[in-house]
Amino acid sequence: MKSIFCNCFVLLFLSIFLSGCTRENNPDTSNILPLNGNWQFSLDTAQVGVQKEWFLKTLNDKIELPGTTDLRKKGIINKDTTTLHLNRPNKYEGAAWYRRKINIPANFKGKHVELFLERTKVSKIWIDSLYIGKSHLLQSPQKFDITNYAAPGEHYITIMVNNDLDLTPYGNVHIYSDDTQTNWNGILGDMHLEAFNNLRINSIKIHPDIQAKRITVDLEINNDTDYKDFDIILKLNKKGKTQRDEISSKRYKIKDQSKIQLTFEFKNDIKLWDEFDQPLYELEATVYKDSIKSTIIEEFGMREFQAKGRKFTINGLTTFLRGKHEAAVFPITGYPPMTTEEWKRIYGIAKSYGINHYRFHTYCPPEAAFKAADKLGIYLQVELPFWGGMDSDSIAKMQFEEGIAMLDEYGNHPSFVLFSPGNEIWSGHDRVAEYIKKLKAYDNRPLYTMGSNNNIGYLKPGDYVDFFVGSRTPSASDSIETHTRLTHAYADSHEGGILNTKYPSTTRTFDDAVLRLSIPVISHEIGQYQIYPDYEEIHKYTGVLKPWNLISFQKNLEKSGMAEMDSIFQKASGAWAALCYKAEMEAALRTDSLAGFQLLDLQDFPGQGTALVGVLDAFMDSKNVISKEKWKQSCSDITLLAEFSKYCWTTDEKFQADIIVSNYGKSSINEPLQWSITSKGNDTIAEGQFQPKESSQGGNTYIGTIRADLNLSENAGKLNLHLELNNSLSANDYPIWVYKPKSPVVAKEVLVKHNLDNELFDRLNAGGKVLLFPDSENIKNNSFPGHFPPEFWNYGMFKSISENVNKPVSPGTLGLLIDSQHPIFERFPTDNHTNWQWFSIIKASSAMIIDQLPHELKPIVQVIDNLERNHKLGMIYELKIGKGKLLICTSQLSKIFDQPEAVELYNSIIKYMESDNFNPKVGISNTELENFF
Repeated sequence: MKSIFCNCFVLLFLSIFLSGCTRENNPDTSNILPLNGNWQFSLDTAQVGVQKEWFLKTLNDKIELPGTTDLRKKGIINKDTTTLHLNRPNKYEGAAWYRRKINIPANFKGKHVELFLERTKVSKIWIDSLYIGKSHLLQSPQKFDITNYAAPGEHYITIMVNNDLDLTPYGNVHIYSDDTQTNWNGILGDMHLEAFNNLRINSIKIHPDIQAKRITVDLEINNDTDYKDFDIILKLNKKGKTQRDEISSKRYKIKDQSKIQLTFEFKNDIKLWDEFDQPLYELEATVYKDSIKSTIIEEFGMREFQAKGRKFTINGLTTFLRGKHEAAVFPITGYPPMTTEEWKRIYGIAKSYGINHYRFHTYCPPEAAFKAADKLGIYLQVELPFWGGMDSDSIAKMQFEEGIAMLDEYGNHPSFVLFSPGNEIWSGHDRVAEYIKKLKAYDNRPLYTMGSNNNIGYLKPGDYVDFFVGSRTPSASDSIETHTRLTHAYADSHEGGILNTKYPSTTRTFDDAVLRLSIPVISHEIGQYQIYPDYEEIHKYTGVLKPWNLISFQKNLEKSGMAEMDSIFQKASGAWAALCYKAEMEAALRTDSLAGFQLLDLQDFPGQGTALVGVLDAFMDSKNVISKEKWKQSCSDITLLAEFSKYCWTTDEKFQADIIVSNYGKSSINEPLQWSITSKGNDTIAEGQFQPKESSQGGNTYIGTIRADLNLSENAGKLNLHLELNNSLSANDYPIWVYKPKSPVVAKEVLVKHNLDNELFDRLNAGGKVLLFPDSENIKNNSFPGHFPPEFWNYGMFKSISENVNKPVSPGTLGLLIDSQHPIFERFPTDNHTNWQWFSIIKASSAMIIDQLPHELKPIVQVIDNLERNHKLGMIYELKIGKGKLLICTSQLSKIFDQPEAVELYNSIIKYMESDNFNPKVGISNTELENFF
């Protein structure tokens, strides 16, 4: 029953994706000849089609369009089982031919006729035996004038689509990368012939002016008639959910000219578009003379998105971009959705997690994505398809042409606010500057940048740049003071940056970095915290992409003897990754000067070495490692922030935290704020309320300081700081740990050792108890250094990069899996996953490879390895050695006794070992122990 449901769902899903649609900007459908349906088809593996004139021959196969060769199971059977990304069972790169007989209707006679292909790859077109032309546009519709070849009657139209990457040398960009949407061959979306009157509107650009309550309209008119003048009517409609209401109209007498600029004033109050409200208008423009009439309809929003100093504003309100990275991860189809409804579903999920901004990484989505963003209030950054060094004039010219087409096609959408020439451009910056300046002069509606994270943030922005996107701001060399995110790869920053090197607190901001620039700064690709997969996800890949990478990793886990641990690892590593994302987002929000962040990512990225970095999977489904409500505590227009210097306290200290309201909502807030500190059993330790204080819109407001005694009757406790605005406008929670100030206990029954020697074996052979802290240097060949955050992106990719640039390789681990109910933690409360109190303990530890120990051994504290290595790694584990009992802890606790959490854990271990609960079940011999070390 389950498989029948899944298959039916996939068929419905694909039908929604592939349905051809009528263009909304031409209301006269009688002038449109749809081309969706069955086509003749042939692969041109030998590249002989042009020479052998396949445009004149019946092709030997058939295919349904719109669609792709992958979707229709055409192409070469792919036997490549790479683990670098998802896999295509039917793969093809090169020329493919599509041919079809068409019947051009009589009413097309004497009109301008255009072939419209909404989205495809590099193409060449023939009508019958005549070559029409070619297009290399990847991110905008390809349009071909076939007027002189489209006499009414039967014709053959032939399209050669070539997805050979040599034709688009733009780098590993997401418009065609197999890491994401795949380098498909085919034609997607709307495909049709359209007949236009010889007096017609070619294009329309709408420039809202909210202060003057008017729009400026740039029209491009094509007049192939003898008329020396004509009329234009502009009609303004307010678009509702089910209807449109005419607001006003205006007639203009025009002398014959191709480019016309008109102004149109609103007679009534205007409704402004933003992330909170999405009123949309329609401009219906008609040009006519005598019996000739041509109408075009464009949807737009009245809004003003600007860079004001270091911040962005929308209609005068300061906004903060809470962004999601979008890389075209669509495993069912292998390409982005082509319908508005599907994009509304996707954006709706993201918005339910507090996202108000999307950054499209080296690609521009189809029209449907803009329409959906218009309706849901998402600010879009779109990019040209480039990633590399812009070292060629010809490539720069192609990128400029892509940019012009994107602006023409999508520029009226209110959601289109930011434009980037690509990702991490590392050279050829003068060429980029030249064509971005031209694009900016051509259309100044979006804001422009020089690229996302150029030279990994080190390159200074030119004077033409409106905003900056980087993981750091420019400086002479790496310093955490210039970082705009908490974590980097080891190849890019010492030990991965702030989160892995600085004692945890909630006071970190990026002001030092951001204040070096005077334009808005968006933090680039923050997070990248890998989460271990639950291999049940494999069953969801019912479309064109197969998870052979995940299957390979799953088999590797089975060989390690931990086949049943995947979902357990996911929950523990996921809970920890979610806490790290919370820290990232809150550090960004605390930075008053920062303009926004772009997550990498809310969802998984199953490419570039398989980077499962999302709290949602590749299908935008929750992994259930954090709820939407918890996530939004740190990702919303109104966020409550507590600033305190550390997570671990002692009972003789007074807890202190500054309380901040980060308000990027619609208006100022003036509400009381309640706070409480409670124990695990919900006993109130302290509580209070701040009286109403105005929190101005557009930044952070200090509300007051909490001061609380932390007198606990227990030895140690995990407490929760809860903040809540009146009327539940916003809430947030923070853990803190409180320990009684103590000295390390003196062990009575336990021998504490740091290496194997005769004393250790004598004690074990006599049935005694031994606590072994193996020296890190002595086990370095059988362990990995302690690493606090989850692995950045994925292990394999950055291991190779680090080795190539002679930088240290990350330990590659994903956090701790802790048997939190084990009696060893009776005096050291802990979650079953890493949390902030483990920082010093982990940094003083090694993750020891214990693969050769008995399979049934389950560490009390296991370090979760990455999915590529799948070692069983131990930090705290116990063994029976003959009659003796051995507990091994790889954290050098004695070296960090200045931290109360280290003393508490040490004392808790000793207390456990001196109790009757200490009774290891898994045994090895003295010889096996010696060989192990």
